[in-house]
Amino acid sequence: MKRHSASILLTALMALSSITFTACSDRPLLVASSDSSGLYADVSTVGPALNQASGAYVPSPARIAVTHRFTLRMPSGDIEAVQRQHLEECAKLGCTVLGTRIDRANAGRTSASAAVRIKPDAFDAFAKILARPPAELVSHSQSSDDKTVPLTDVEKRLEAKTALRDRLNAMLKDPNTKTTADLLAIEKGLTQVQGDIEAAIAQRDYLRTITETVHVDISYVGAAPLTAGIDFYPLRQAASESGQTMATSAATLVTVLAASLPWLPLVALLGWGIRRLLRRRKTAAA
Repeated sequence: MKRHSASILLTALMALSSITFTACSDRPLLVASSDSSGLYADVSTVGPALNQASGAYVPSPARIAVTHRFTLRMPSGDIEAVQRQHLEECAKLGCTVLGTRIDRANAGRTSASAAVRIKPDAFDAFAKILARPPAELVSHSQSSDDKTVPLTDVEKRLEAKTALRDRLNAMLKDPNTKTTADLLAIEKGLTQVQGDIEAAIAQRDYLRTITETVHVDISYVGAAPLTAGIDFYPLRQAASESGQTMATSAATLVTVLAASLPWLPLVALLGWGIRRLLRRRKTAAA
């Protein structure tokens, strides 16, 4: 009986962990509303779902992932310098740059983009920086995604898996656990649980990051250079495309001729044979 006690207890603990997580997921969850500013919700640490004094469930603070999208227009020649300035100011405010891009077209038009994460209390200052000349704010949109339930679930799962790991470590140190089979079963369970814990920690940290910071996407659109107040870019673009179309058509014609050239003697011979046959029939009929 002692020989299989550790294996049986290990199985029971694994099953208990699954039941605990399921029960935690089925608890009712009350979500608090966002703050009055409308820009960002309360992102304090998620508290216990159960009030220890009264035994009643209490609301959990909402964890909202907020994204702002800005479209800025300015002269194409200023885009690179303005983007660099925005990133420098963003760094001073303690933000994290997620990615940048600059596209330079042959016609002189330039476009760029940047994505950053910034603390909610620094967002208003950064938004004012984005609207400074020579940039012209074309559009600004905001979206929100509630991550309260996923974050609460992963925290409960992490709590259950951590408790299971502690029990398995206690079993491993138990002097009554002596058989090789028991030790292997416990170590296998520890490896699996540790992997689950690391995955849950990574998911929890990611959810905390996207709810404790504001994601900002910035698009820089280069304004077309004007001649006498007129944008001739569409006309230049049409002329360029027509020239390219002619070059493409000429290239296609050369390709067709090159492919047909080896067959020309055969076609000429076939045509000569047909004409001779027709002449013979005409002579015979006469």
